[in-house]
Amino acid sequence: MPLHYEVTEPLTIPAAEFNENHIAVLLVVGNRYGGQWKIDLLSQREHPNEAVALGTIETFYDHQRDDLTDSPRYPQLGLDTALVWLLAETKEKGWRLLIWEDMSDQVPEEARRFTIGARVALGGDQFVPAPAAVYADEALGTFTS
Repeated sequence: MPLHYEVTEPLTIPAAEFNENHIAVLLVVGNRYGGQWKIDLLSQREHPNEAVALGTIETFYDHQRDDLTDSPRYPQLGLDTALVWLLAETKEKGWRLLIWEDMSDQVPEEARRFTIGARVALGGDQFVPAPAAVYADEALGTFTS
């Protein structure tokens, strides 16, 4: 179950982020300083040396649940929350979440409790699905139910 979150910077993806096939490849990066996650959807397409935030959410403590911040599964809950956010945003915008790839294994072991990451590919509103392809939003669609 994902964490409660609020959108602190609405998701805005410029048309220039999408390639000629109407696909944008972006990064999800989350960090926590203490308990709650700050999770950004980032692009490096225009400025490869600088990550540009295209949207941000922050989790907040739910007094109905036990304190999960010390749980080994807390980083996964942060990623789950980012996934739920992106599934909702893409559906609202008429886009597709094509790929969701957990990249947390590339974070140094000692930092994994405080840093999460994923690579995503989004299909824009003009994206044409390949015949018989199953994309992440279909495969993970029951995740948010």
